[in-house]
Amino acid sequence: MMWRTLLLCQSSGFQKWVDYSDKYGLGYQLCDNSIGVVFNDNTKMVLDAAGEQVQYLGRENDEHYYTVKLYPEKLQKKITLLQYFKNYMSEHLQKAGADMPIREGDELARLPVLRIWFRTQSAIVLHLTNGTLQLNFFEDHTKLVICPLMGAATYIDSERNFRVLKLAALVKYGCPKALLDRLRYAKMMVERLMSAHSARPFSSVLTSVARHPSNIAGNY
Repeated sequence: MMWRTLLLCQSSGFQKWVDYSDKYGLGYQLCDNSIGVVFNDNTKMVLDAAGEQVQYLGRENDEHYYTVKLYPEKLQKKITLLQYFKNYMSEHLQKAGADMPIREGDELARLPVLRIWFRTQSAIVLHLTNGTLQLNFFEDHTKLVICPLMGAATYIDSERNFRVLKLAALVKYGCPKALLDRLRYAKMMVERLMSAHSARPFSSVLTSVARHPSNIAGNY
């Protein structure tokens, strides 16, 4: 089993994840304390922060809602695995970042779900259904979270120092080369993840950052 702890970067960032895809799938915990699993059969399951409501997505992304006490018998194994991932991350992985408070009505909200994840030689890439993209780079353990809704990027360096930066400001003022290189890599991942139509608003900002002449070390 391979695991990594991810720093909290955005309101929907990943706190923890555990890769058990050699048998079952990938489990994760978001900063709102919801727990999710992407199973090897490409179905998905999410447990809310209160540990009561279950959201299940089938292979065709058809959505179903249950509770931990009331669900179809055919989901018994997946509910058990969901609880296993939850317990494992709670007992063995260090939490990074602050918890998001549970607000009234959150139990009725649709939770963000890990849409897709994959590994490259350089990073693990995690993309949520709300658009948030997180990359964890293997070589130096730096991390990048990009939130298109906020128009912002969070960068965590190898010393675990982090800063939140507006993408528009990066276009205008530039950024250090280390961050620029990761933004360029993120742009390639966005192009890989999304269709040309849905990716255009997201990718175009990253393109501006990557190509702007002021984006060199020392201008930040």
